[in-house]
Amino acid sequence: MKTAFLFPGQGAQVVGMGADIAESFPAAAEIFEKANDIVGFDLSKICFEGPVERLNSTTISQPAIFVTSVVILEALKTNPAAGGISADVTAGLSLGEYTALYAAEVINFEDALTLVQKRGEAMQAAAETKEGAMVSIIGLDEDKVDELCAEASEGEPLVAVNFNCPGQIVISGSKAACGRAEELAPEYGAIKAVPLTPNKGAPPYSL
Repeated sequence: MKTAFLFPGQGAQVVGMGADIAESFPAAAEIFEKANDIVGFDLSKICFEGPVERLNSTTISQPAIFVTSVVILEALKTNPAAGGISADVTAGLSLGEYTALYAAEVINFEDALTLVQKRGEAMQAAAETKEGAMVSIIGLDEDKVDELCAEASEGEPLVAVNFNCPGQIVISGSKAACGRAEELAPEYGAIKAVPLTPNKGAPPYSL
């Protein structure tokens, strides 16, 4: 049987992440310290203690998730209780692709973290210059979501952007168009429509 590691994207952040591992594994604490030096601020303190508003900022959450994922990965590889587990295949969701590349030894830690930090800064800047929104549509197929977007757009940008799995598609566009789609979704048979927290990242419409 082969083992695959799948790494999370933005939105997985939570205050306190990585703290228990850093306390239990000196090597994990060293990774956080190295990360602090690379990004130029105390990233570990924000991961461990918050505040949540700052952790949720795209400029912080992206490097925070990457570093915490690396810490967990290295703990798994070195912890005898885990049997020195390693992956035959690595993959990641969006931001997690960078962690997957690191895990596959395609890129080193410093270069990967530097790229992730710049990625977060660019996405935050895009979100601040062009107002947009995202809504997760649950229970509709792609054709129905396209029909929903066509009606709700009313001439404004609104498209399907993330196809997470069958029955879960994220749409992005202007705030007004997303609001209309959220209201109309039940009429198309959607189980629910969930607005995504704005500070979890720049909506694709903004990019």
